[in-house]
Amino acid sequence: MSKAQKTEPSKAQGRPTWLIPAIIVGIAVIVLAVVAAITGNRREPFEPEVAGAPRAEFDQTRIDHGSMSFNQQAESVFRVRNVGDQPLTIQGEPRVELVQGC
Repeated sequence: MSKAQKTEPSKAQGRPTWLIPAIIVGIAVIVLAVVAAITGNRREPFEPEVAGAPRAEFDQTRIDHGSMSFNQQAESVFRVRNVGDQPLTIQGEPRVELVQGC
């Protein structure tokens, strides 16, 4: 009597199946670390204009929306930057003055 031979799928020369994905993930992590190190050092050092206190600096103090109808909505954007060496905290609603022209 002859024995039936079992055929087993052979592994690729004894290499673990997790090895290639682990190498790819390792290379991706190294590439991301190098990119982060290169781009992270491009910031200029901050030198405060005011010492010992916070101070808000606005990119603009006036916006003219021109002629507008009553109840027409308008949106204005102000960029605020702290130029002091202490933390800047804006508390409450900012004061906005609406000037109606002729």
